[in-house]
Formats: sequence, structure tokens, C-alpha cells
Amino acid sequence: MTKTTIYHITYYDYDKSVYIQLLSCNFGCLGCVRRKFLWDRHLGDNGRSLSNVKIRLLEVEKLAEVLKSVDREFGLKRAVLGGGEPTADPSFCNIMKILHDLGLEVSILTNGYLLDKVLKCIHKEDTLEISIKSIWPERFAMYTGRKASDLNRVLNNIENVFKQGYKVIIGTILIPGFNDAKDVEEVVRFIATHLNTSTPLIIDEYIPVSTAPWRRPTYEELVEAKQRAEKHLMNVIFRSSYTVKLKGKVYPIFPNKCARTR
Repeated sequence: MTKTTIYHITYYDYDKSVYIQLLSCNFGCLGCVRRKFLWDRHLGDNGRSLSNVKIRLLEVEKLAEVLKSVDREFGLKRAVLGGGEPTADPSFCNIMKILHDLGLEVSILTNGYLLDKVLKCIHKEDTLEISIKSIWPERFAMYTGRKASDLNRVLNNIENVFKQGYKVIIGTILIPGFNDAKDVEEVVRFIATHLNTSTPLIIDEYIPVSTAPWRRPTYEELVEAKQRAEKHLMNVIFRSSYTVKLKGKVYPIFPNKCARTR
């Protein structure tokens, strides 16, 4: 059996998707949400069965079985890979092959650092949601634990996959005192200059964690960031607990499967 770093899978019934979370990561982000929520935070009461569960990793050979079972019982159209960093999993290409063989729409949430190494495993129909932690090298290094020069690799990879025709969405997190609205606007300038003005941008709300000093942004700060971004880009949204309500229900699939109520 070939191990992956997949430790958690949840099912979202509103769009018949699975969210596949991996432990692997090549960044050490100070504000990583995994420092606060090990399991999918959208589970609500359905997450109680995981409260005392120890982490175990799913084998490659078992992944297809799990997903086929989900499809039989609930219907399955889409898979989202997150983490962690999906592209840092040694079995990433095997995972992608399984998802493609099942005919699923695939979205990959990635920091972009390893894209040049794994691009052969990603189809042009897949969606790459690439996060820019900060556009400033010194802040990037402080936040991620990487070298400041590593930001260039991330930005070059973003530009290269876009030029090769891959579907790219850029994400950034509004972090008061670190990645403010004016900093988000600099991310936007990069997108408008090196990609194009129709490239989608998602501005995420920062969720405070105990390992970092920053606070949650206000609704007004999120609106300001969005307005600044919209001066340069055509497709800007922000994801925030102020405005976004969970659609449908979320169910644990791995490690503890929960029966779906209809």
C-alpha cells in the first residue's frame, strides 16, 4: 500500500463535492488555519464524531474506493484538494490520476511553489487557486518561514501556468497590520500586469490563530480591499463570515464516515 498524506475528507451536499485535506506542506505559515482547526471547521455538529479521533493517513489504493462509495451513495461531481499543500504530497500525481479517472472536476488550493514540478499531472480543465501570502519578499519570508527569494519562484510559477493556458484563480488573505488593503492592491497590480484583468481574485478573511498576533479584519476593511482591487480587476470577491453562509450540509467521510440525513 502506498501512503498519501490525506488525513481528512468531507462531503458538501450542495454541489456534490469532496474536500480532500492533506498534511503535507512545504511552508510554515504563521496564520495557517490548521493551527486552529485540524478538522473541517464547517462540519458543525457532524464533526463531533472526530473529537477524539487520532490522525491516520489514507493509502492511494483506498482513495478510489472511498470516492466511488461516496458517488454511489450521494453523487459526486467535484473534488477540492487542500491542506496543507497538496503538491507537496509524494503521491500527488497518483492522487490526481484517480480524480481524473473518476471524471471529477478538480480544484487545487496551492501556495504555488512546486507547480513547476507537478504540472504534468494537472489537466488544463483543472482549476488552480494559488495563494499569494504577501507581495513583499521580507513579509513573505516572515509569514511562511521560507527565504525571501522564494517569493520569486511562486510568482514566476503563477505567470508560467497562466501563460500555458491553465485556469488560475489568485487568493490572498486580508490580515490587518500585515496584508492590509493597500498591500492587497499591490497583489492586484501584479495580477493585472502579469496575468490579465479578468483573472479572478478571492480575498479571504483572516481567522486569528494563537501563534500569530493579528486580529480578524472588520467588514469595512474587507470592503475597502475589494474596492481597491476592483479598480484594476473585473472579477473580485471576498469570502467572509460576515457575508458568506454555509450552503447545504457537510459530512465527514474520512476518517469517520457520518451517515447523511435527507
